[in-house]
Amino acid sequence: MQLAIRIAHPDDRLNLIALQRRASLAAATGDVLQQLLERPDRIDLDEEILANNEVIVAERGTRILGFATIVAHDGNDAELEGLFVDPVHWRQGIGRALVRAIEREAAAWGATRLHVLAAANIVPFYAVLGFEIVGEQRTELGPAALLMAKPIASND
Repeated sequence: MQLAIRIAHPDDRLNLIALQRRASLAAATGDVLQQLLERPDRIDLDEEILANNEVIVAERGTRILGFATIVAHDGNDAELEGLFVDPVHWRQGIGRALVRAIEREAAAWGATRLHVLAAANIVPFYAVLGFEIVGEQRTELGPAALLMAKPIASND
């Protein structure tokens, strides 16, 4: 069955939070993992971004396999704010498909640059997709993440 990409619906929220929890716990280590286990409420999905069509899901049939969120920033920047793929479906091209969909959405918004905060272990994934390290930034959970960015072409 082919992978379908679509805008998330508000009624997807609980499934997306559960998927985000699985992906986050599978990827996290050390202090970050401990914080997520101690404070499960840290994993959430704001209803407003769903209402604003800022969440894109990848699914096969009726099963959501991953999702990504996009947020517009000042100027012509957009942020890939979150990318989560169910761990049982890692390394199947779902993350790549979601990033490409986010790039198309950002271009449709008029953005010319897409940036993402990446943990060190995911930097190679984003580098293959054309992102370059442009800085470092602290995260909500404490550790520094690498700020990566790439130019995006318009949809003209």
